[in-house]
Amino acid sequence: MPLIDTARLTEELLAAPPTASATTATASATVSTATAATAATASTATATAGFRPGAAPPLPGDPVQALRRRTAQRHWAPEPLDGDVLVQALGYAFEQDERLWRPAFPTLPAPSATVLVQRLLGVPDGCHHYVPGERRLEPEPRDLPPLADLVLQLEFGDAPALVVVHGDLAATAERHGAGGHRLLLARGAALAHATWLAALSLGAAGSVFAGVLGAAGRTHLGIDGSGRAQLIGLALGSPRPVRSAPAPAPAPAPADRTGER
Repeated sequence: MPLIDTARLTEELLAAPPTASATTATASATVSTATAATAATASTATATAGFRPGAAPPLPGDPVQALRRRTAQRHWAPEPLDGDVLVQALGYAFEQDERLWRPAFPTLPAPSATVLVQRLLGVPDGCHHYVPGERRLEPEPRDLPPLADLVLQLEFGDAPALVVVHGDLAATAERHGAGGHRLLLARGAALAHATWLAALSLGAAGSVFAGVLGAAGRTHLGIDGSGRAQLIGLALGSPRPVRSAPAPAPAPAPADRTGER
């Protein structure tokens, strides 16, 4: 089976003109909008608040750039990452979680995000809790070792920021039984990937990974595996510039062997 060139496929999709069906659908939607003006009035308050259950929010940056740069990066530029980029990315992810997951699973506990910072502009180093309602990072009084001591792969420990997604597994199991663990893991993974995609659209780089080591999480972050169970991790930073490879040396010309016997 031939391999799929995802980079080429993405570029072709981005460059493709709208299809006839899409144009027809747009025209139909325009007519329907005019016809349903009265119905739209009833949902004005919801639209004004910027919340519409069942529809993902628009990416905060450039979605085309996010698609073109959608690769896992584990090496970072030495300069700090802009703290506003991380806050915007988390804001997008939690809004998406609120719109898509809460209406579908209203009794499933929402995941939380703890952010470990070591090179983030505008944010002091240390442990922070993301507050979704206020869209800000709140410092936590925790003493952290170097981030490299918290992870298995040392390249993640060099990232400017690590996002640890965790949730209330005890409450989940009580409400949803054994299958609740799977639901909570899926919801946490969706949150991490939404944060990653939003960060890419804002020019950052990163990679979703397993998270911090179990012993380190218990000791330094209060990850007890029950009320505060780790679901997944995300490393974010500024992309490292790509160095062009040197041109290969020309091959030596073959020796003249016409006079040999």
